[in-house]
Amino acid sequence: MSQIYEWITKDSISADLEAGSKEKIIENLVKLLKNTKRVIDSSLVETDILQRENVASTQISPQLTVPHAHTEGVSDFCVSLGIVNKKEIFMLIAWNNMGYKNLKTLAKLIECVNDDLVKSAILSAKDSGEIYDIITDALS
Repeated sequence: MSQIYEWITKDSISADLEAGSKEKIIENLVKLLKNTKRVIDSSLVETDILQRENVASTQISPQLTVPHAHTEGVSDFCVSLGIVNKKEIFMLIAWNNMGYKNLKTLAKLIECVNDDLVKSAILSAKDSGEIYDIITDALS
């Protein structure tokens, strides 16, 4: 698997994402996603993510929702993550080429963050740096 720093940064994580509608949360996650330097067209990313959300819910568990989509709005696989009210994790994942490598990365990342110990640590984290370290350590 590629190194985590290639597709998520401390700046694409928020320990205190603004609560709101699904659309507002996705809008804020796309803003964070731009910090990965892989976003070509943020409007297209947001549109593609919302269209995917309308097909089926991406809620993995009561504490984890993973809006995701293939989109030409990004140059490569990238991730943003936000915590809402210290009780729910939203992890936005976008990619422009769904090859085997990206499918494997997507599955591994969701499995990692959905682990009860990892989820608990992320929800207890004080800032984006701590969340980044938790995910990095869990994927090592």
